[in-house]
Amino acid sequence: MKKVMYLEFERCIGCRSCQAACRECGGHDAKERNYVEYIDFFESRQTFPMMCMQCKDPACARVCPANAIQITEEGVVLSAMEEKCIGCRNCTFGCPFGIPKFDFEENKMYKCDMCYDRTKHDIAPMCASVCPSDAIRFIDHEEMMELRRKRTQMNLIEGKKPSENDKWQYVPEFFGVYSD
Repeated sequence: MKKVMYLEFERCIGCRSCQAACRECGGHDAKERNYVEYIDFFESRQTFPMMCMQCKDPACARVCPANAIQITEEGVVLSAMEEKCIGCRNCTFGCPFGIPKFDFEENKMYKCDMCYDRTKHDIAPMCASVCPSDAIRFIDHEEMMELRRKRTQMNLIEGKKPSENDKWQYVPEFFGVYSD
């Protein structure tokens, strides 16, 4: 995988096309594996796309007693393997982002796997391929670094300070995320 996922929360318009595309993806059984959340519903209508951050050291995999959550060579954290998942839900409680969901009918965990069947061939995941506002992009690493530099400069100009929330430190380089 030569490209990276890049999220720019400020661009999200709340259309939920990423969720619809995820539901339509083969193998998802009409269930979305990403979400659109409100930053603060009482303060603003601003939304942001929420999907698995593909952590460097994923808590969901660390707390799985059945070793059902596999990580690919590229660092993509996959959904629980059906034949190994024992339905304990440790992964859903362990994730600092609240991403893994538990399917009580199937008795297994599912979450975004970055459309690994597509991204391993450098094809954009379904959510990124339909995002009309470019809040979710699948881009080259160099392009992401340039966007990060520009964002840092804009934050300085606009007087924004970096967040002290430490959960973002777990997000790997191939997943460019901005939370402010």
